[in-house]
This record gives sequence, C-alpha cells and structure tokens, in this order.
Amino acid sequence: MEIECLNYTQDDFTHRFAGGDGQTLSFYQNLTYDEKSIKKVMDRPSHPHTGKLADIMAEGMAPYGLSDKQEDNLRRLREGARVIVGGQQAGLFMGPSMIMHKMLTLLVLVEEVKKNYNYQAVPVFWIAGEDHDFEEVNHTHIYDRTHRRRRKISYKPNLTVPMSLGFYRYDQSAMKDTLDRIVEECGDSGYLKEKKSEIETMIEQNEYWTELFHALVHDVFADAGLLIFNSHDEAVRKLEAPMFKKMIENHEAIDAAFRQGQREFIEAHDLSPTIDTETNVHLFTGSRTTRTLLDQQDGSYLADKGTLSKDALLEYLEQDPASFSNNVVTRPLMQEMLFNTLIFTGGGAEVKYWGELHKVFEVMDIDMPIVLKRMEIIHEDMRLNKLLDKYGIKVSENLATDSETKKQNLIESATDTTFFDEVDSIADHLDTDYSRLKDKEGREAHRDLIEANLKVHKKQLSYLKRRYQLEVKRTLRKELNDLEEISERLMPGGSLQERIYHPWMFPIYLEVGRLAYTTQLTIIKGI
Repeated sequence: MEIECLNYTQDDFTHRFAGGDGQTLSFYQNLTYDEKSIKKVMDRPSHPHTGKLADIMAEGMAPYGLSDKQEDNLRRLREGARVIVGGQQAGLFMGPSMIMHKMLTLLVLVEEVKKNYNYQAVPVFWIAGEDHDFEEVNHTHIYDRTHRRRRKISYKPNLTVPMSLGFYRYDQSAMKDTLDRIVEECGDSGYLKEKKSEIETMIEQNEYWTELFHALVHDVFADAGLLIFNSHDEAVRKLEAPMFKKMIENHEAIDAAFRQGQREFIEAHDLSPTIDTETNVHLFTGSRTTRTLLDQQDGSYLADKGTLSKDALLEYLEQDPASFSNNVVTRPLMQEMLFNTLIFTGGGAEVKYWGELHKVFEVMDIDMPIVLKRMEIIHEDMRLNKLLDKYGIKVSENLATDSETKKQNLIESATDTTFFDEVDSIADHLDTDYSRLKDKEGREAHRDLIEANLKVHKKQLSYLKRRYQLEVKRTLRKELNDLEEISERLMPGGSLQERIYHPWMFPIYLEVGRLAYTTQLTIIKGI
C-alpha cells in the first residue's frame, strides 16, 4: 500500500483559505491550524451544560455497545475536553464514501493534535437527523465491473419523506432488498461477505433511518473512539430549548447579520452565495410530521401549525422542542452553543458558508472554532494503477479530459481517413450522374422517382461511414473500455470518486496513523 498526496485544482477561495490568507482568515476570527490558534481556543471557558450533554450522548450510544475508547472520550467530554467535530446527513448504508472520509478526518486531526500539541481532543460525528432531504440520501452508486458502468441503487426512489429523517421509520423488508442489491453489485468483498448477516441483524434491531446509520457507523468506528451525536434526539432538543428560544428572540439581528456578512464575504472573494435561503427566522418547525421553514410576516410566525404569535411560538417550543430544528444559518450556531469545539471540519461548501456567517457569530457573541476543510481521498486499487500506467494517465483535475483525448487519439490512429474521402467521392459522382439521369428531356414525370432513389443511395453511403466508424471502435473495444473505466471509477461525471460511490466498493481503511491531515488530494494505492 502506498499513500500519495497531490495538488488538485481548487477555486481561488480554497487556495487562499488553505494558504492562510489574512483577508480570508478575518472571516474566521483569524483562526487557523497552528499552535497559537489552538491555544487561544483551548483557553476558552467550557459550557456549563457539558456534563449533561455527555450524559445524553452516552445514553444515545449505549444501545450500540460502548467501546473502551468511547467510554474514555465520553469521560473527557464530561470533564470539558474540546471536540473535533464534523457531520453529515445519514446516507444510505453510510454512502457515499466522503461521509466516512469526514470521520477519518476527525480521527486524523485528533491524533495530530495529541502528537503536536499534547492535547487529547474528542472526535464527534454529528448525524444531521433533523434534515428532511430524503432524495439526497435514499440512493447510492456502485461501479458495475461486469458491464463497466456506474449504477444507481435506491431505497424507495418515489417515496416522499416530509418529516426530519430522524423521525422516519424505514421499511425493513425494502431495506434488506436494497442491501442485497448493493452487496451483489459490490462483488465478493471479504468485508461484505462477513458483514452482510450482521447488517441484516442491524436492520431488524433498529427502527428509524438515523438509528440504522448510527449502528453502521458504530460498527466501523467504535474501537477508534468516535463519538456519535444524533441531533434529532429528544433529550438533545430539550437541552437545546433555551438556545432555540435565544435564536427566536434574536432572529431579526441574526438575519440582518447573515445578509450583511454574506455580502461582505462574497464580495471579498468574488464568489456566488453558498447559502440560499428566503426565511428571516432560520429555524424549522414540524420535524415530526411536515418539516416547515419558519418565517415571520407582519409580526406573526408562519409555522407547520399555521400562523402563530411570538408567545404562541415560544409556548410551542416549550411544549415540544423536538419539533424544532435548525436551518443552514443557525446549525453552526447551535453546534457551538452545544459543544466546546476546538476544530470543525467540513466540505468546501461548508467552509464557505461558515465564512458567510461570520457576522452572525459576532452578533450572537459566540466564538468560532478553528474551521478546516475535510480531507479528500481517492482509492486506487492495483487494477486502476496498472491501467493508469498502461495509458500514461495521471490522476489530476484533467483526468476525464486526458482519458477522452487518449480515446480520440486511438480512434484517429486506427482510422483510414482515405476511406471517407473515397465514399464522399462516390457521393459526388452520384450527384452528377443522377443529375444527368433526371434532367434528360422527356423524363420530367419521373424526376421524383429518380430523386428518391438518389436519397436511398446517399443514405446507404452515410450508413457505410457510420458503420465503418463503429467497426473501428469495435477493434479498439478493450482499450476504449479501459479508458472509460479509468475515468468512471476515479472521477465519475467529473466528480471525485468519494462523492459518488458507496464505501463498500473500497477497503475499510482505518490505519489513521498512516494518514496525515492535508488539504491536498490523498490517494491510497495498491489495496
């Protein structure tokens, strides 16, 4: 096994952010991944509710069986240890792979902070069970090695889930059928052969979508000490009720700060907005049934229960905090009001929207953590490694273009261009000969017949050219398929492999000590 890191084209903002550009870092309270910033964040006071939060998390994780490392990390959390946190929606059977790469990033950073700064931070993965974007998580993709193409596998693709995913009960039979299809398409992976019956048991033992996701993540990462936070947990919502109340009472200031801060951020970096929202309250209600974006109009609040006064809305919150949840603007605030965070790590878009929210943190008098871009990882097995060497292609942002260029060069080198010239010459002669045939005196009544016959012959000549091109490609079928496989497996549709494919297509890689945090693209080869 070999690990290689390489520069992968990113936008100007990401270069500036990763490079510690002063203007860019000013949108992140001038914090970066260095000793000075780490000491500054660690010196902050801990939230008074930290012990209660740790107890809630321990209770939520206990049914899955706590490992010794998880017990140790829960103890540290109770004592006020700072966390390194990242999160994601609960993808179908943990897919796509980037979800696991977020978790790996947390573990890598925990190890580095311990080694370089002598501090034992706690890794926390935030399951966004409050989200209701079912179409984003109800499917996954695998690479069909037999037919050498990408395939989409869905769980009930036509199903609409209006409530938060944390409250959605899945169909166990349909989930098992989906598992069968994924395992079948992923091939004879030793991991899957051993785990399939265990995963079926997980499907039977759990009831809700996020519970199953939790069980799967726990199975992989428990021994590494990863703590798993279910944001839709009703005990969590009770703990958050005063925080929701504070957000409601200050929603006008939050909204104004967001709009101003977003303008400043996008103008400074010449970007389009990452956050697109029309609400002015930035919370949802109705998480149990129909998740509805809360909005204020003419002094009243439009919620899932209809039009409410502010007092009625606060009473609703007091009676049923589990029905409330955050939108993209207030979720980072809630994270920092809950956790004593050292580092937050997210995808490129997440990093940008934290920058857009810098004024929101200011107006709410909340400190930001150190914000880092998560690691991006590509798995390059022995077959892909051999194909890349064979065709002289390198992994880069130009991989798809390079592969297509190689295909066109192969086709051109195997094509006899004089063949097309000769066919075109025949067509030209046909035009001349048929003109004489048609224009001869006395044949006026037969011109339509002659012209129709000419069209038949020219159509056959066009068909001949197309068939010739097809035959050329057939002689190159293996080479063209190889090049298509390179592109489709490493950068399907121009996206990084990890954003599309299910993690079971790749080895479950947990040798955290062999990875180092980087904003470069990490390539794991030879497994």
